Amino acid sequence: MKPESMGCRSAEKRGSGRWFRHVGVSMMAVLAFTAVAQAQSADGNLQKVLARLDETAAKFHTAKADVVWENVQTQPIFDKDTQTGSLDVERHKGKVSLALHLKTLDGKPVPKEMVYDGGEFKLYEPLLKQMTIFHTAGKEAQIESFLALGFGGSSAEMQQDWTVSYAGAETIGGVATEKLQLLPRTEATKQNVSKVVLWIDMQNGIAIRQQSFDPSGNYRLVNYTQLHLNSGLPANAFAIRMASGTRVMQR
Repeated sequence: MKPESMGCRSAEKRGSGRWFRHVGVSMMAVLAFTAVAQAQSADGNLQKVLARLDETAAKFHTAKADVVWENVQTQPIFDKDTQTGSLDVERHKGKVSLALHLKTLDGKPVPKEMVYDGGEFKLYEPLLKQMTIFHTAGKEAQIESFLALGFGGSSAEMQQDWTVSYAGAETIGGVATEKLQLLPRTEATKQNVSKVVLWIDMQNGIAIRQQSFDPSGNYRLVNYTQLHLNSGLPANAFAIRMASGTRVMQR
């Protein structure tokens, strides 16, 4: 091979090397810019959703909805049950009251009443003729922080107990929603909940779907439909009428 030919090829290689390095640097710059732009977009979307939650919180009093509640076990083997019913929620002077009226379990009539009111949680199972009262002294703030998620709680209340990030947009049953991912801040909550995802209907600032995971990966998925805001609740919305002969257990 002639010396001049070798020189030309060396020059070509140097030129190719510079070109690849230039392209590589340019691609890295584009990727870095895209990452920054995406982060800014996610932060902007997060602030938009949080602002919508605050608008709803400022005028929230009551909510009613139909509920489909799925409990999904992933470990040690897969299992799922589905319950249906309705929900009543009230916020008054910073306190949360909630009544979950479950009617069916996997399509069969299995009524249950789950009520949190006045710092006390009650589970009434008519078929067993059993009422269980769970005393929550000292845990009210933690419980109400969870119950208020997506139902009239402000962004400040949410961010006090959860690290909140934007998780994208999704259409649920024809409703455009924005998703929030919540990670618990306190060790007490982390023992029971590892992550919560909320699907917020931006038209009313209320969650129409909620998914909460426990540390083992099992999760609960709740869908809310036929939502009515601030339409009022019956005076006895959080009262449980027990059948005669019901056994009451304290825990």
